[in-house]
Amino acid sequence: MRILLYNPDNGVTRNFMPHLWMFLLQALTPPGHEVLLIDGNARAMTDGELVSFVREQKIGLVGIGAMTRMIAKAYRVADAIRAAGVPVVMGGPHVTEVPDEALGRDGGPCHTDAVALGEADETWPLIVADAARGELKQIYRPQLDKHGLDQKPSLQAYPLIRWESLDLNQFSLIPKLFRPFMSKLGSSRADPRSRTTTLRSCLPSRIPSSGSIRSVSWHSIAGWHRSSTQ
Repeated sequence: MRILLYNPDNGVTRNFMPHLWMFLLQALTPPGHEVLLIDGNARAMTDGELVSFVREQKIGLVGIGAMTRMIAKAYRVADAIRAAGVPVVMGGPHVTEVPDEALGRDGGPCHTDAVALGEADETWPLIVADAARGELKQIYRPQLDKHGLDQKPSLQAYPLIRWESLDLNQFSLIPKLFRPFMSKLGSSRADPRSRTTTLRSCLPSRIPSSGSIRSVSWHSIAGWHRSSTQ
């Protein structure tokens, strides 16, 4: 099955670097499936162009991750893709907080076939397997810990993201002249057990996927996870 992971823009503000969630889920996808990535900030496409891409590439599942500032665009794109007969799964902070909105359970329209709540590290392989069988469930959520809270994935066994195999320039809006000065910046992933964020550079020549981790304050909103208030 071919899978498209799509990160929408909101038509107003633009991110200079892509969110980590697309690369993480690509690395977590079980063998036998091909994953394509599109960041709407760096590759602007109309709804019609995106639907045409999905059809031409014979995509069998589309995953969309969005924060609240992107959700209107995300819902519109999801509606267009579903109208073309391709199933959609949505994740991110917004749909984690209001899954009934995305699923149309609040009296509004249904925008997605399934939602991935919280961290998708463990649920993504299940989603892919169910989609391949044509048996998507509406809600996928992490297991609960002894306190009844979402069980957070360990950062110790962090998936290997093969940055060297990716053309990261296709995701970057930073002018080439300034890229050497931005080489220490990258997407971040929160440690949900504390108010710290792990920082890994998106540039493999600086910090490889198996390299060191640096901490910065507070937590990230890059990735499919629920904002922690612990």
